[in-house]
Amino acid sequence: MSGPSGSRAFVDASVVVRLFDDDEPERQAAARALFGDVDGTTVVVSADVLAEFYDMVTTRMARPLPAVTARRALADLADLAAVHVDPDLVAAAVDTAAEFGIPVRAALAVEAAVTAGCDRLLTEALPHGTVVRNLVIEDPGDRGEEIRT
Repeated sequence: MSGPSGSRAFVDASVVVRLFDDDEPERQAAARALFGDVDGTTVVVSADVLAEFYDMVTTRMARPLPAVTARRALADLADLAAVHVDPDLVAAAVDTAAEFGIPVRAALAVEAAVTAGCDRLLTEALPHGTVVRNLVIEDPGDRGEEIRT
């Protein structure tokens, strides 16, 4: 994963799902590069991301994964640093959604990333380069470098 050594990056379900999305090979390659590059960056997910990942790859993809394959992937992802979603995190996400005009689901990823001490949020759900709550939003499939606040 690119980024400064010792940094923390929160990865949401929209990016994790791309690991298994053969229909978009460029986005798949970008997602795989995140998990294959060892440079001292800690990859963080949330329990919510893991549940959404499983649901998306087994029911919403054009070619869903067999449950056994998705379960193995879920077990591998469970080894990542994880944030647990609780009512306080959801309440903070609701406030962040209202303040920044973003969907609550995206705000939940923002709040989980903040809670985990991340400096970047990797997602396809928010515009690349946006800064929200001091997190730089990155879409791994977007090569633009513009920063928007």
